[in-house]
Parts: sequence; structure tokens; C-alpha cells
Amino acid sequence: MVFNAQGGLTVKSLDRRSEKLISTVDWHAAARAAEERICFYHGDIRAEAFSAHHKLVMDLGRSHNWETAMEYDIQQRDAVALNPSHDLGSLDLAALTIIATRPVAFSVGPPASSSPKWSLPSDNSAQTPRKRQRAHCFRCGRPDHFPADCKADLTISGRPTAKLAPTAKSKHAMLAPNGKQFCFGWARSSSCSFGDACTNFHGCSICGESSHGAGSCKAHA
Repeated sequence: MVFNAQGGLTVKSLDRRSEKLISTVDWHAAARAAEERICFYHGDIRAEAFSAHHKLVMDLGRSHNWETAMEYDIQQRDAVALNPSHDLGSLDLAALTIIATRPVAFSVGPPASSSPKWSLPSDNSAQTPRKRQRAHCFRCGRPDHFPADCKADLTISGRPTAKLAPTAKSKHAMLAPNGKQFCFGWARSSSCSFGDACTNFHGCSICGESSHGAGSCKAHA
């Protein structure tokens, strides 16, 4: 509780700026503790739903990347907080697809400082505007649809579109030329937390280059 301008008390909202920075080890320990408390206060059924959700999050961390897994975890927790009947224990493909295929926003303005720490802007400093990007299909490079809904035979760079992976968890997963699935983390941000240990393919499904993912491809810039 904090004092407001009228002299009364106001509930201060939680600071959620760093919640996606939790390590895998700390998150796993917190998940186990949460399951125990939920079981104690709300019963086995609700605790089992959260346990199933936590297993899904760990699977997403391995198949996609930890950032995607954390965004999915937060989104699903918010959903069940607003609607307790929300099915937390089953994979929400629609939510995962939106998270995994959302392009990274880039700042417009001068290059970032080489300093490893961010400084808070002063009251008189202007906020740096951010470029808002439309979502593009990682299969063809055109906007406003997802890979499973894509009807194109060629990408916007003139290459044949990738085939969908019929046995993947996500209906939007695609197969690379070597038969592996395109890595969602690499496609979204041209980086992958698993590095060389990743079992998926790191490359662009739109132009074929290996230096970036579909979300950063200049073909749809």
C-alpha cells in the first residue's frame, strides 16, 4: 500500500519487469513450492492441473526456448487467474503460436550504449519511440497470417515454401530442407538459448540464409 495524492492509500501493483528473467532452476523450485501450496489450499485437482502446466512449460523450454516458455507460462497464469475454469493442463496452441511467431520489435533511434547497464530516463528526457511491426508468416514472409493458414507456394524471396511438420506439437511448425523442424526461437529472434545443442534447424525459412531467422529476414522489411 502507498499513499496517493489525496492522502489515501492505494494498492501498488506488482513490478513485473523482470519476471521473465528467472532462471530455469529457480523457476522449477518455485513451481514445486506452488504446487504444494495449491494442493494444501485448493485440493489435488487444481494442483494436478498446475503440475501438468509446469511440465508443458519445461517441454516448451526444450523445444522452443526459455523466453518463449516463460511468456507462455505468464500468459496462461494470467488467463487462469481471470477465469479459473481455463484449461491450464493442456497445451494452448493458439497462445503458443502467437507468442512463438511474434516478431521482435526494434528501437528506432541512435545505437544503444556500450554500457552493460540500463539507466532510467529523467523526467525531462524524451522516450525513444519504438517501431511497431506487423506479424509476418514465417512460411512465406507475407503479413497477417500464420504458417498453417498459408496458401502460398513460394516465399516472397522466390523460394518454395517449407512443408508443415505433421507430427509436431504446433500445427504451425515447419520442416527445414534437412528434415528437421525450424527452431521457433531462431525464427523469432535469430538466437537460441540452446545454441549448438538445439535439435531443431537454425536458418531462415523465407530466404534460406543461415545467418538469421524468418522474423529478422530483410525480404519482408
